[in-house]
Amino acid sequence: MSKSVIVIGAGVVGLACGRELSDKGYDVFIAEQEQYIATQTSARNSGVIHAGIYYPPKSLKAKLCVRGKNLLYEYCEKFNVTHSRTKKMIVATTSGETEILLKLKDTATKNGLELEFITGHAAIEREPNLFAVSALVSPTTGIIDASNLATSFQHQAEINGASLALETKISNIKQASKILVSGISGGEQFEAEFDFLINAAGHGAHSLTKSYWQEAPSPPPNFAKGNYFSVTGKAPFQTLVYPVPGTISLGIHYTIDTEGRGQLGPNVQWIDRPNHEVDPSLESEFRTAARKYWPGVEDHELVPGYAGIRPKVEATDFIIHRQDNIITLLGIESPGLTSSLAIAEFVGQNF
Repeated sequence: MSKSVIVIGAGVVGLACGRELSDKGYDVFIAEQEQYIATQTSARNSGVIHAGIYYPPKSLKAKLCVRGKNLLYEYCEKFNVTHSRTKKMIVATTSGETEILLKLKDTATKNGLELEFITGHAAIEREPNLFAVSALVSPTTGIIDASNLATSFQHQAEINGASLALETKISNIKQASKILVSGISGGEQFEAEFDFLINAAGHGAHSLTKSYWQEAPSPPPNFAKGNYFSVTGKAPFQTLVYPVPGTISLGIHYTIDTEGRGQLGPNVQWIDRPNHEVDPSLESEFRTAARKYWPGVEDHELVPGYAGIRPKVEATDFIIHRQDNIITLLGIESPGLTSSLAIAEFVGQNF
């Protein structure tokens, strides 16, 4: 008889874990508290397939991003998930920023990547609407339709025999030789027993740890919101354009979605309570940030787009913690989407 696993959370990471474990022969049950899959962090990000440039060598983020990127491109080709290998430029607009680019290139090399360092003139030849003193070109960065990906993961998991329950909120976990979970599903109280549990609940993951992992790293006191503005008119760039990263984020960058629509974001806005409304007054912040590398931003209308909340905890790396028959995923912010298949592979190897 196969062992049973409950995966809490049907974002791209939870669904990838469900697919991986069901493929290994486990009896998988995926519980999602929302009405639909992948509506929170998975749906509210830049939709970028990251190369693995920024993360400290040997960190989980570095290893799982690079591995996940390769797995993701293979998966997209095999299962016809909408994506594009757009490439990406990280742009220096001062000589001081050029020094930062060179350090980034060194980090990327240690992570097994080959980036091209080019002059500002060469960058502008490739992207005439750009302003740059120098740039790094990442040939393996791309974009993906995250909703399409999540649906594909769900479909493949269900082919393997996994089941998914929406509007199912787990409120209590009792860990022993078996795991007893209880909560509400479809408005009704329920209890169920499983051999293993994967806590991939995103923003809700930490609150669930209180019953079995008292020392789990806590979220920050405020929520790190990221806002996006849509760019109207003809797309100014064919590739993704990023500024030199800041201390707490990659900076307000220009990306396109899989339908060719441009957007700027995200910023970092610390808020007391989570909400997904984009304040139109933030437009000036976005124009100021973009103007450094895109002087022509003034010729385009910026329209409030969407927003997401980063699932941060007080740690700089992904946390994948096993405690007997429970594996907990915390702090799975960027590059979580890119890393989803590698995280699932890592979880499967730790069973």
